[in-house]
Amino acid sequence: MAEMDEMAKGAFQEAGNIGMGHLATSLSKMVNREVKINIPSVEMLSLDDIITGASEGKQKSVVGIHLHLSGDVSGGTLILLPKFSALSFSDLLMKKPIGTTNKIEEIQTRKLREMGVRLCSSYMRVVNEFLGLNLDIGDPKMEVNMEGVADFIKQEIGKLADEFIVVKGECFISSTNSRNRFNMLFEPEASDVIMAAVMKKMTG
Repeated sequence: MAEMDEMAKGAFQEAGNIGMGHLATSLSKMVNREVKINIPSVEMLSLDDIITGASEGKQKSVVGIHLHLSGDVSGGTLILLPKFSALSFSDLLMKKPIGTTNKIEEIQTRKLREMGVRLCSSYMRVVNEFLGLNLDIGDPKMEVNMEGVADFIKQEIGKLADEFIVVKGECFISSTNSRNRFNMLFEPEASDVIMAAVMKKMTG
């Protein structure tokens, strides 16, 4: 698997920082709670690595929301929620005490889908503005499966590429321990385009 140089990583991380800050603000307004974010990391990962990371132990992701990107570069966004977070976010979005929801049904699915669409859209809108690129946002796809969403991930992004540049970020609500894993995925060929756009933005 190809390695990324530090300049390319820095460019993607800068775009990720902008997007994650905006995403956290949007999420905070939705759930009326303080939302904290980590510093996004940038890695070159294979499809198998992405699936493995979403399928491990207690943090196994049971909700996946994918949104395809096209235009100047190809890729997508992928929100992953572990089981506890999916249930907690459902409670927060429906203004119920944490612990009320114990299964994801139609109304919870609708609320989580709305959250995912808004978060993906707000993230990419600000990244578009920052980079000055044409990144068209496709219709979101969502899967809720309490056994895990590995098949969904493979189906949604497996046809795009075998490996991806992944900007990984996480929003969390400390009062509930709810975590929202956000991944911005780009095909490796996007590296030069993204780096040029970031450098142009930073140098005026």
